[in-house]
Amino acid sequence: MLERDIEQSKQQRAGGDHYRAYVGPPKQYDFMGATQFRLVTALGLREEHRYLDVGCGSLRAGRLLIPYLMPGRYYGIEPNTRLYKDAIAGELGQGLIDIKQPVFFDDASLDLRVTGETFDFIVAQSIFSHTGLDMLEGALSSARDVLAPSGQFLFTAITESAPGFGERSPLGRDAKGWIYPECVSFSEDEITSICNRAGLQAQRLAWFHPRQVWYRAVTNPDMLLNCQHAKIMDAGRVLFDDRFQTQAGPKNDTQPKRAYTFFNLRHLREHLAKNKTKRIRKE
Repeated sequence: MLERDIEQSKQQRAGGDHYRAYVGPPKQYDFMGATQFRLVTALGLREEHRYLDVGCGSLRAGRLLIPYLMPGRYYGIEPNTRLYKDAIAGELGQGLIDIKQPVFFDDASLDLRVTGETFDFIVAQSIFSHTGLDMLEGALSSARDVLAPSGQFLFTAITESAPGFGERSPLGRDAKGWIYPECVSFSEDEITSICNRAGLQAQRLAWFHPRQVWYRAVTNPDMLLNCQHAKIMDAGRVLFDDRFQTQAGPKNDTQPKRAYTFFNLRHLREHLAKNKTKRIRKE
């Protein structure tokens, strides 16, 4: 029964009525939740952490996170309550909800302070691709207020590195409020500048997204990523968790941290290969 319902949902277009289709391409529903789960666990998410899923929708990632986290540690903000209620009824089951006790808010303002909590992880996947400048600034500002001292804010946006940037998406700085299902785009300079004004330091991640670009923002400079961290994540190890420190190697790199870092192991390998070629030519 469930499998048939899922297969039927895949026949709909993104934005369709089915709870899986409404939040994006239904044929990618499973992957988009799984890739978020992989990213946050690679960055150190553990079961005792407090997690805020901004625009949790139909629990695309939540259906993996709710069972993983301890009771009362998963928080979701979603004004369209039908989406997560349908996902609970159709896939998770009320029994799991009773055990894990996730907390939901139906606030539409993107003011993350509505939760009254602080979080180790905040994730806003495919949210800022639908917000005008006013909502983006408000969300980033409130994120600063609810991040734990070593908290991490992960979000996606349509910037220059995204497929079709500038061709299909109007500029977010010219838009206001919530725009859905249409998309908006921002430049990377705009994203990092808004983060800086909000008291956040942002880095672009090389984590795959089929349509957008991942960013990571923190308030603690010691939490910025460096080339050593890239090696660790590429090997499947865990960052920012002393229980895995013997695997993870040194916490910091000798390279100075920057507020805006391109975190991409492929670029590091290319750089090392070029330097090796130069040394051979000199010899």
